Amino acid sequence: MVKGSHNGLAFCRAALRNTDRRPGDPARGAAARRDPDTPLSRFASLPLLALLASCSETPAHPVDLALDHRPVDAPPRLDTVADTAPDRAAADAPLPDAPPGPCPAGMELVGNACLDRYEAPNVAGADPLVMYSFYEAEAWCQQRGKRLCFDDEWTLACATSAGLSYPYGNAHQPGVCNDDKIWKVYSQTKLNGWPSTASAPTVSTLADLLAAASAASAAGQIAADHVQSLYQAEPSGAKQGCRTAQYQVYDLCGNVEEWTRRRDGGGGAELSGNLKGRYWAEARTCQSGVTTHANAFRFYEIGFRCCADPL
Repeated sequence: MVKGSHNGLAFCRAALRNTDRRPGDPARGAAARRDPDTPLSRFASLPLLALLASCSETPAHPVDLALDHRPVDAPPRLDTVADTAPDRAAADAPLPDAPPGPCPAGMELVGNACLDRYEAPNVAGADPLVMYSFYEAEAWCQQRGKRLCFDDEWTLACATSAGLSYPYGNAHQPGVCNDDKIWKVYSQTKLNGWPSTASAPTVSTLADLLAAASAASAAGQIAADHVQSLYQAEPSGAKQGCRTAQYQVYDLCGNVEEWTRRRDGGGGAELSGNLKGRYWAEARTCQSGVTTHANAFRFYEIGFRCCADPL
């Protein structure tokens, strides 16, 4: 039906009287004169079927005669094609964050405890800290909302529930962990000059630790230089095979020896620690430990890692 016209049906019939004649027929002009209000030019290229549909008494789909005059087989007008593209706002919206796990970032759930994946400072590729006593290691962990690991927590991460001797199996394989370096002779006299103030909980890199010791005193500089000459740890995680298949906790055997807290309470007020994992020049099993050193003991190859209770 012609939109906006009260006599649209008569309009269409008048138009049809003209479209059923051949071009040049004199009656065409006469029809135009009989219906002076009929704009015949509008029907010049309008498809006949569309015109017939528009002249229905009750057309199902009114035809807008204002359509542009194009051939029937012409492509559809772009402004009449529905936009089938997905909702860009929904497609580009960021996914929601995964729910937090039971352990803080950088830690691995092992049994009922969270363990740092790497030796302190718990940074992949960083040099592990050394020359921390049991007390200083505990303070370093507490500064970060953590604690020292209990020795049985450490052992489970190393041996798993299968009771492995080494993180990678029951047979020792030199070089899988950093435990095959050549031992170097040390001077306890030089090491005794290490200033306790250097092993602070605020230290975050081995370079800062050695710089703090060197700046403390002349004896501190001698001690720091000696530690640096003895140091053979590798960057944390460099030995990718030095972990179990179950847990992503690296360098439990070799690299640096690690302070842990004895689950049995220790051998007295000053013997709370159990040194686990041995170091770069000696291989020990996951079950081995050294409990004879007092809490104030520090050494050029002793470090630690932190634990925490699950969230």
